[in-house]
Amino acid sequence: MKKTNTTDLEKLNLKGNVKSVNEFSQVLHVDDAPSIENVKTFNINGFLTNETIYYLGKERSTEEYTYLDGKLKTKVETLLTLNGYKTTYKYAYKENDITVEVFEDDELVESSIKKTDENNNIIYSKDSNLLFNTYCEKTYKYDKNDNLLLVTEDYYNEDGKNYSNTINYEYEDALLIKMQHSNSISNDNVGFTEQYYYNNLNKCTKIKVFKNNELDNKQTKVYNNGLLTEHHFYENEDEIKVIKYDYDQKENIIKQTINEISSVATITTIDTFEIAYYNE
Repeated sequence: MKKTNTTDLEKLNLKGNVKSVNEFSQVLHVDDAPSIENVKTFNINGFLTNETIYYLGKERSTEEYTYLDGKLKTKVETLLTLNGYKTTYKYAYKENDITVEVFEDDELVESSIKKTDENNNIIYSKDSNLLFNTYCEKTYKYDKNDNLLLVTEDYYNEDGKNYSNTINYEYEDALLIKMQHSNSISNDNVGFTEQYYYNNLNKCTKIKVFKNNELDNKQTKVYNNGLLTEHHFYENEDEIKVIKYDYDQKENIIKQTINEISSVATITTIDTFEIAYYNE
């Protein structure tokens, strides 16, 4: 069965007919009030149409999106500062190809192409930086159930191939259990393995990252009635960050409290989300 286009609501894991989301961010003991506001608005089909970021009440940047036949047509980013700029993304679709051209003001600076199979899985992509004459090619392989098995990344500069990276995926009962990252650069400490663990509801409860077969960092997740309520981050065995979540009646996040822990102090950031729904 051919997959349908994914809406922005699905990408953001939002439920219900969301009309807008206003996010307020405040660092406790630093900000007297929220210093950053991020406003997102969606159309009735769940696609993002506008995003505006305010700092101390002043507009700093905007993103505007247009669509045609349920597909993204343009995205325009505008930075509203003294040295502001406008970046325009133009999308084009032809059979199983998606191309994007990126303009800084009126200058073409980047381009990309994605090729998909009959199930809308991306099987090839190329991202080019026209200013620096560099590009990256990626190929993708899937199993018969459309689970991603392998991503191969090749990076090129003016002198030819710079380096390569591969990511292998392993599944058990349709759940991702391992990602193996490796590359062509020796002794750069980038290659690593991620292992995933689940509860009886198939919710991921733990992620462990190993480098040279030794634990480098890990994450643990706590759920209540199927909703993620706590997310803990560790370097080795030392906890460095905790995120706690609160939800509304539609099970969308309305508050997250982030504690970043160091030997010097704990910095607490509170993000609150005001969500408006269509037909309410």
